[in-house]
Amino acid sequence: MKKIGVFVLTLSFFSSVVYSDTTAAPASAGVSSSSSEAFMTLTRTAISDNDLPTNTQTLSSMDFSAWSPQTAGEAAERMTSVQVSPTGGLGGKETVQIRGASTAQNLVQVDGRPVGGISFPSFADLTEIPTEAIDHIEVVRGGVSALYGPNAMGGVLNVITRRGTSYLKPAADVEYDYGSYGRNIFRASAGAKNGPLDVFAYGDTQHEDGFRQNSQADTFNAGGNFGLELPAASKLTFDVSEFQSQIGVPGQIFIPTNQFDNNVERQATTPDAQQNTDTKALNAAYTIPLPMASQMTIKAWESEHRVQYQDDLDFVNSDTLQTTKGSSAQFDLPLGLVVGGDFIHDREDTTDHITPTNSFIRWEENYAFFAQDTMKWKMITLIPSGRFDHNSAFGDTANPRVQALADATPWLRFSGSSARSFRAPAIDDLYYPFTDFGTFDEGGGRFIHATYMGNPTLHPETAWTYDAGFELHNEAASFKATYFRANVKNLIQVINPLTFNSGTFADPDQENSQVINVGTARRQGMEIEINHRLNDYLKEGWNYTYLQNVGVLPGSPNFVDLAYSPRHKANGYVTWSPTAWLDWTNSLRYESARFASNGDTGDKLGSMVLWDMKLVTRWKALEPYFQVNDITDRHYEEQDGYPLPGRKFIGGVQCHFE
Repeated sequence: MKKIGVFVLTLSFFSSVVYSDTTAAPASAGVSSSSSEAFMTLTRTAISDNDLPTNTQTLSSMDFSAWSPQTAGEAAERMTSVQVSPTGGLGGKETVQIRGASTAQNLVQVDGRPVGGISFPSFADLTEIPTEAIDHIEVVRGGVSALYGPNAMGGVLNVITRRGTSYLKPAADVEYDYGSYGRNIFRASAGAKNGPLDVFAYGDTQHEDGFRQNSQADTFNAGGNFGLELPAASKLTFDVSEFQSQIGVPGQIFIPTNQFDNNVERQATTPDAQQNTDTKALNAAYTIPLPMASQMTIKAWESEHRVQYQDDLDFVNSDTLQTTKGSSAQFDLPLGLVVGGDFIHDREDTTDHITPTNSFIRWEENYAFFAQDTMKWKMITLIPSGRFDHNSAFGDTANPRVQALADATPWLRFSGSSARSFRAPAIDDLYYPFTDFGTFDEGGGRFIHATYMGNPTLHPETAWTYDAGFELHNEAASFKATYFRANVKNLIQVINPLTFNSGTFADPDQENSQVINVGTARRQGMEIEINHRLNDYLKEGWNYTYLQNVGVLPGSPNFVDLAYSPRHKANGYVTWSPTAWLDWTNSLRYESARFASNGDTGDKLGSMVLWDMKLVTRWKALEPYFQVNDITDRHYEEQDGYPLPGRKFIGGVQCHFE
């Protein structure tokens, strides 16, 4: 309650500062700018949503409010070719895969700041980004290393945060909801603009008792931003955010889903494990106009991600601190030319209080230069781009890209792209040393120790990605179809040399794993998107992805299906608004069966169809709502060993003030 009080006082302070003189503030329609004004991620410059290729997608806060997500991961999981893999309820990690690319092969950004830097892509956790901070989410599918550098192989997911806009008086939203498994959430946000100053602040406190034993969670978010228009049309912006969580970690439990009985899967394999997470981020930008309708934007950012994990029963007590510092400069020049560069420094400090030899401090740096041009001739738009990166771990790499669009008619657009991209080896891949406490082999009467060895000679993973598609559209409907393909080399894999290369290690009491570059992958498939507004009362949206994700891995000369690769994935929703004060949304999410290990081995995660429903009413400034998730009570997993709850009920109310 103390944190809630502090946050409410902060909102009040922001509002009073901005409201001190509102006579010059024109009226506006919302707290933050409309997501339809510009799409930034494709070219690093503003593009109208009406001029985008078929390999992009925008999801606004009004869109995802139809299913009341708590986090960016829950909001994005219904986007085309986007697969979010939660490891539990509130506070459980949510990572993203795009077009079947692994978690480490996708770039997650917040307002253009890379979450996880270059060295921690697998730690880009979407559960740390609350929905009240989001204006919209932009996704570019396919390789985009030509603009963004490391880890943009599968695509880029860029969360654009809300900002204060022009208001006759400040606006604020307050929301409370309660639901199954002790869900208890309070969230608030406020924003306004007065003359040259715009301000926005948000915060929430969330609690869940959890579906499984030892899965209780408490999280806290707070943050905000301000923008200041300076003389000569320059502008300064500053953003700050903090996420804290204290959660129980129930561990992996390997039970086939056809044996789930709403009891056995609730058991915790690590009933004593606890994890505390604290993530802070700062981001500043300064935009300066230049002659000939040009401008320069300078950015600097710093983030800190700390995870403390303790499990006394399994003799685990570790503290990991990951810090990222970066800066960039971008010049928007005449004739559609954009040039710039950036620098990122990542550092990891890991302390193992049980096995001190596992402790280490390592860093990795990357600097880069990029260029892009937008050329238009009649109905054709051509966007070539390229980037040179120098990485302290593996040296130099160059990545080109070209995006093409052709508006054949006012209702038909063709688009396609070809790009080279790469994934930088993470610090853990390069340097992480690990020896476990040991497992007693009762049959052999001895302790077996497992070791994990990083490899500082790793090369980056590389990929050539291609896509081609078309879009049919009018004022009420649109249809998009896209074919995509990716050829990946130098996959970074963890292998056991005892099985991969018999005799490498002679000690039978050691199980040694090593990180190496080995294998290739081929991803290809088809994406379809349909959006349709039938009339003022009924609208719908659907997307479907067919994915073939195969690779050649150690011990197999042939292509085999890769882990966690559903062949079919579909999402859809229908919203009926019979009156101005009532919305009823039904949504479906489908994934076909997939396996937890390569080559159709490991546990089989069965196919799933999830049906959600939400009913929203409006009365003056209040919006009461009622929601049922997973109406059919489907028991399922998205990550092997992490069962998720079935049916959940949620009720709440949102209040909007001006």
